[in-house]
Amino acid sequence: MKKSILIVEDIHSIREAIMDLLSTKFNVFGAEHFEEAVWYLTNEKIDLTITDIRLPGKSGIDLVKLIQKEFPNVLYALMTAYNINEYIKFAKDLHIWNIIPKYSFLDIHLIEVMVEKLLSNNIFGIEKYFSSEFKVYSENINSEFEEAPTNGIIYKQIKSDQDRSILCGKISKNLIQLGAPKAIQQVLEELTSNAMIRAPRTHEGDYKYQFEIPSHDMVVPLDNIQLMPDDYFLIGYGATESTIFIVVRDQFGSLRKEEILHRLDRHISIDESTGFPKGLEDSHGRGLYICREISDQLIFNIEPGVCTETIAMINREGRTGFKSLSIYEVDPKSKSIS
Repeated sequence: MKKSILIVEDIHSIREAIMDLLSTKFNVFGAEHFEEAVWYLTNEKIDLTITDIRLPGKSGIDLVKLIQKEFPNVLYALMTAYNINEYIKFAKDLHIWNIIPKYSFLDIHLIEVMVEKLLSNNIFGIEKYFSSEFKVYSENINSEFEEAPTNGIIYKQIKSDQDRSILCGKISKNLIQLGAPKAIQQVLEELTSNAMIRAPRTHEGDYKYQFEIPSHDMVVPLDNIQLMPDDYFLIGYGATESTIFIVVRDQFGSLRKEEILHRLDRHISIDESTGFPKGLEDSHGRGLYICREISDQLIFNIEPGVCTETIAMINREGRTGFKSLSIYEVDPKSKSIS
């Protein structure tokens, strides 16, 4: 049976474009405003609602609040033509994990991918964002560095801090030659550091390769880390005609979606007493914020206790506009998106 989606958007052309895109796979309904959306939620079996934030009358955020209260089985996501950073606090407070910008055809495709991920358990894999010709090379994960493939991604396994340092240097040089900014090196360092140092936990939940100083919100990594086999992680890198990307995948799934929004909010929100971001002195979370600022899209796919996959995408032709908020988490008990 086809799933049903409700698109709430007051601009007719945008609403129709999204509905046309999704109608081949889903039952799609369209609403212009809050009241019409409520009618569909009440009279149709809706599985997912995608609403613009700014609507005539009550807003998309008001609609999400109503869905949470009156229709708890309906999934929801937001879209906006404005800066998504302005809504991170609302996202944190209301448990909104996906906000998509709507300023180009690319983002229409992002909406299509978002819908398919939200309505299934199949959230992992960067190939979902590209054409069927896109290739995944994972056969030689233990071999030496290879140049980024054209229209594909190649994966390598990291077993130690030395492996990480050498491979990150070679990958960043290769991707810079393909048009990535020099800051790609920092994205590589931050994402692989999280996978190597913060992700691995003991059965008791303690870090394996670092000391924690809770009073200062700091962690101190061990020197010359040699990972145990169960702690090895993968780094993927590659390019298409339009996009350069990095994927880091660990075997723990210890990153939490609430933590992501908490840290982003602290680095985006300004402390009125100082005029600086609230998280300026936080060591934890700064890396995720920096990676999101450097990347055009930063996507988190999480299955708690199993895997975290972080995808950083950079447009080869320069900035494309506002960044999405894209956090997907599988509920390991029900095996459905929470």
